[in-house]
Amino acid sequence: MVKLYDEDAYLTSFDAVVTGAETASDGTVLLALDRTAFFPEEGGQSPDRGTIEDFEVTDVQIAGDGICHTVSGATAEHFPVGAKVHGEIDWEHRFRNMQMHTGEHIFSGLVNRTCGYDNVGFHLSDRTATMDYNGKLTEAQIHELEMAANRAIADNRSVTARYPEAAELANLSYRSTHVRRTGEVGGFKIIGWENYKGGVRVSFRCGLRAVEDYEERLRLLGELSRILSVKTEDLADAVAKLQTERRELAYRLVARDREAVSAQIASAALRDTHARDESGRIAGDVVYLLPESDASMLRYAVDLLKKKYAGIVCALLPAGSGNSAAEAVPLKASGAPRETSAVSVQNSAQPVTLRYIIEQDGGNVSEWQKILRERFGAKGGGPKNSVQGSLTGVKEEILSTLRGISNGEYRQTVTDEECGENGG
Repeated sequence: MVKLYDEDAYLTSFDAVVTGAETASDGTVLLALDRTAFFPEEGGQSPDRGTIEDFEVTDVQIAGDGICHTVSGATAEHFPVGAKVHGEIDWEHRFRNMQMHTGEHIFSGLVNRTCGYDNVGFHLSDRTATMDYNGKLTEAQIHELEMAANRAIADNRSVTARYPEAAELANLSYRSTHVRRTGEVGGFKIIGWENYKGGVRVSFRCGLRAVEDYEERLRLLGELSRILSVKTEDLADAVAKLQTERRELAYRLVARDREAVSAQIASAALRDTHARDESGRIAGDVVYLLPESDASMLRYAVDLLKKKYAGIVCALLPAGSGNSAAEAVPLKASGAPRETSAVSVQNSAQPVTLRYIIEQDGGNVSEWQKILRERFGAKGGGPKNSVQGSLTGVKEEILSTLRGISNGEYRQTVTDEECGENGG
């Protein structure tokens, strides 16, 4: 197998002889030639594209000592052994990979020379390009190395790609397609980096891909400018202002919801005619269904209810879309628990997902958690006096079950282990 790309990375067409062809399970043809200009997937670089006898080459892989070309739209009969075929390389794709790969070598050489780190990983596909190094780089170092790489590109130095001498083989394992001079790389731009396996992973673009990336970023900035009705240079301030306004609005909404919940609980407690203990708290258990709101409202409601009720306190909060409140409707009930529900959930026949907290200071709510797990698959847990989690079911069935638990309809002995200190 003659690897023509080793001799000339700029070769875009070639003639070869078929040495083997077979049909793969997906209907493509796996083709072997006596020579090829198609660079296979190797060293982290994506394979070449192109055509052989006008049939599309969709993949190129190393196969033993040879190279396998995956050809679509053809059959094995199109490529009898011994037949001469003509191949064409997709130069646009090849050249972009050449720019990227040479750019990676320039940057990696600078990292090694400046910081002493090795390139321990390289990935180049049509969408992503990353380099991994076995040491960490600061933001300042990354910017300095990026500028140094671009100066090397601007110097338009000659590039030599060769096979190593025997003494070098331990450090260099393959040869790839590279441009002839650094100026052809066209530019080097780092677009991101992150700590990775004790070192750093750097994402980058070179040449034409860098230009495309820049154009896409300009398009996005332009679209944001249009949406926010500000100049591009004012986008950061506009977004910061929006974030501030959003936080302020969220704070006001939570404050409004807290006022509403406080008023509803206070009103329900005033109307409750059941006996009260020495502290003035109402005897018995209580279940409270909140309207859809911020998750912090669940804890807030529980703390308020515990000041009004001496028994077990259960607060539930709709989770996710489709569980919005329709209207404020107090639920009437006799005996315990006395439900002071704030809302009626839309389409009550449909299952809803509810978050919950069940508590009683100095009490044991393990039985409630166990029954909810058995009947509704509730997930959660906690110490015996306080459990929390989520469940899914029809609202009326959930409330009926809670009423039944309080009235002792499901009475049984439950151990702390069954409730679960860290989850259900």
